[in-house]
Amino acid sequence: MTTQRTDSVIPSRWVDFPESIRVRLGREAGPQRAMLEDGHLLIILHECPRLDEPQRIPHLFWRLPSGEWKASIGKGSLGIQDLLNKYSESLVRLDEAENKAADARAYHGVLEELSPILRSSRGLHRALQQARDLVKAEKELINYRDSAASTERSAELLLQDAEFGLNFVVAKQAESQSAEAKSQAAASHRLNLLVALFLPVTTLASLFGMSIKIPHSDFPNLFWFVCGVGFGLGFLLWLLMIQSRERS
Repeated sequence: MTTQRTDSVIPSRWVDFPESIRVRLGREAGPQRAMLEDGHLLIILHECPRLDEPQRIPHLFWRLPSGEWKASIGKGSLGIQDLLNKYSESLVRLDEAENKAADARAYHGVLEELSPILRSSRGLHRALQQARDLVKAEKELINYRDSAASTERSAELLLQDAEFGLNFVVAKQAESQSAEAKSQAAASHRLNLLVALFLPVTTLASLFGMSIKIPHSDFPNLFWFVCGVGFGLGFLLWLLMIQSRERS
């Protein structure tokens, strides 16, 4: 692990690091960026973020006026390519997870991990573009900048795919719930129609089934008369319910 001075993010082994850049840095590396002083180029990049790492891990790359590179990780400017490879590997892993996602929880997990990577990849691309603008003679920076741009683009496309997938799952679930609610409403309506049809006749049957003396109970067609009245009232109530549903 890189040993650093307590008052600066510059590695202690960089004893000949220019003071003109050192004074522009504090205890923390800050955002990803590039700076040039007296022909010395310093690029500050961040490690590919993870969910369990709230703090960004900085990596410093120093180009001397002679063209020699020094890095806090890796060998010279090759450390930049190693860092870009880590971003690409994380995106490939998340792309596989997005392809396997089948529910909202899985898509949310992809988005939760992808969002900080996308933000960091944008800063990575911006810092390398800034370095390219500061030192145009360094052709190798062109490849790193283009690779960072491709990484940023891949992260953006993956984010869109994950968001579309999540929206589709949510819409599908909402459609399924709506269809189920509609089916339950139809079943409830059919049950209400049956109740409306038979409620009057069952009410009359209950009343006439009580042990009370009914005048003219020797009327021979009293049973059919009561049934007719009950079913007539039930049919009328049934029609009223149907008309009320059609109006709504």
